[in-house]
Amino acid sequence: MKLSYLTLGYVDTNTYFVENDSELLLVDPAGEANRILDKITSINKTLIGILLTHAHFDHIAALDDILARYNVPVYIHPEEVDFLTDPHKNGSAKFSGHGLPIITSQAQPKTLNEGAFQLGKFEIKVLHTPGHSPGSLSYVFDDFAIVGDTLFNNGIGRTDLYLGDYETLIDSIQDKLFDLDDTLPLYPGHGPSTTVEDEYMNPFLT
Repeated sequence: MKLSYLTLGYVDTNTYFVENDSELLLVDPAGEANRILDKITSINKTLIGILLTHAHFDHIAALDDILARYNVPVYIHPEEVDFLTDPHKNGSAKFSGHGLPIITSQAQPKTLNEGAFQLGKFEIKVLHTPGHSPGSLSYVFDDFAIVGDTLFNNGIGRTDLYLGDYETLIDSIQDKLFDLDDTLPLYPGHGPSTTVEDEYMNPFLT
């Protein structure tokens, strides 16, 4: 399995590309759709789905442009389906006074809850890791996990957006992510990767 990413969009959000021998998953199409489409073309494998760690504007800005080219399913936690069409919930309205456009999506997603999930040949452990947002999901593969804005390298997700909650976020990190293998690479929504072991001394958690 192979992981690669592009850092895109209004606030440098990581968009991930997960490959097996013949299939491709896209995680969080953050923006700059042409760059995502070029990357998909260069990988030259069958795109079989789009996973959303959550539905804040900076993780969905290119979603409709990708779906216009590829008719694939989109997966999200049920608590955030309406974030796609509501700029107040997805955060874009909060920043519209700073030059950010209103961002929504017309995607008709499928919903995912915590548990084992198979898509094509991919076997994924889905963790519900709320706090940054109520429906934040982390996707655990054999060799790495994609954790969205729950946990960063030496940081944690903000909790001042719609239905964010600090105590819930800390519980998600300590009860879900810190239960993963110490050396498992964790790939966040922003910034460089980290591991569970490296985040035991995270200043926001100690």
